[in-house]
Amino acid sequence: MNLKKTLISAASFLAIVLCVGVLKVEAAPKKMADGQMFDAEYYAANNADVVAVFGTDPNWLYLHYSLCGKAEGRLPYAPGATGAAASTSSAGFDAAYYAARYPDVAAVMGTDPAMLKMHYDLCGKAEGRFPSAAAELAATGGAAGAVPAPAPAAGATISSFGSRYSAVEATINLSGTGTGYHAKILLQSGATGAAVSFGIQYDAFARAPYTGKATYLCENVIHNGPGGQNYQWFGTAQLGVPTRMMIVLDNQTGVVDLYVNGAKVGQVGNTYLLGGNLSASVEGCARLDGDTVNAQITNIRFKKPGSNYTNGDSVYFWQCVTRNPGIAATYSGSNPGGWCSSSNVNIQGMVVGLNGLDWDSAYANVSGVATYALWL
Repeated sequence: MNLKKTLISAASFLAIVLCVGVLKVEAAPKKMADGQMFDAEYYAANNADVVAVFGTDPNWLYLHYSLCGKAEGRLPYAPGATGAAASTSSAGFDAAYYAARYPDVAAVMGTDPAMLKMHYDLCGKAEGRFPSAAAELAATGGAAGAVPAPAPAAGATISSFGSRYSAVEATINLSGTGTGYHAKILLQSGATGAAVSFGIQYDAFARAPYTGKATYLCENVIHNGPGGQNYQWFGTAQLGVPTRMMIVLDNQTGVVDLYVNGAKVGQVGNTYLLGGNLSASVEGCARLDGDTVNAQITNIRFKKPGSNYTNGDSVYFWQCVTRNPGIAATYSGSNPGGWCSSSNVNIQGMVVGLNGLDWDSAYANVSGVATYALWL
């Protein structure tokens, strides 16, 4: 086995370990018309599902990579392939800095400079990661505190964080029937559309090894165009069990820490969240017509940007909407249009009317959502 673990980023994100088996054929990557290095033989040898549909014509394979494969985290060439390292080397990239600054990446990719540069080119740049200390200082104006402050590793609640942070936390109890159902919390920038969500998902068709399992899933959204959404899984979750989940944003760096039952389980980076008008949401959805979701999301609490109030801020409950006629969203604690420091939302029902589409192709029509304005 030449490579046991490789990076995937699907529709954020960061790094995910994926067992890909023996890497079969590889040739020297070629520079395509848009400047991307691509090895059609490698891509075909390591993506049998693509070949089954597109064949082995290099142009068709590159078309798939450009439109789908890049967003799905598929590699365009073998890490360290001849010609690839040279094409991705840059005086502006500091591998030692990158590994130290992003230990989540180094934990998966190691410290090989070519592997780290590949991560930056394929994922890190879009996620708002910095290639060097000089780039970070330039982006932050050289302000003190550009490096993330230490975050609690265990026993954390929203009260554990000071004014430097924004956060949303809630207890999620998810159940459902059918092929897929999901519940999550979310932070989003109204200025840029960037968002980070974190929740529990069951998907009978998820990528292995998560197929048919309940998992903790983070979606890191840089933008809503192709390749702007990246996914990362953090192990298996339990259905029907109340689970405390939290998203914490460092407002100086764009680093986002993810917590389950008070323990930090992961980290992503998204500087596009720093664009202002930050909102928090909770959401529940199901995958196909006939699938059901029962998402009980309780004790939803908030930390607003710049706030020193450690027991949860009072925020404006902006709106509660249902995006499928079979899904209902109910709430307690405060009605939309009022202020609350804690609230409960229940999203449940059966998805109808998709007519063969699913939550990937008709995402706007499968959910119930409650949104809170953190900027007021």
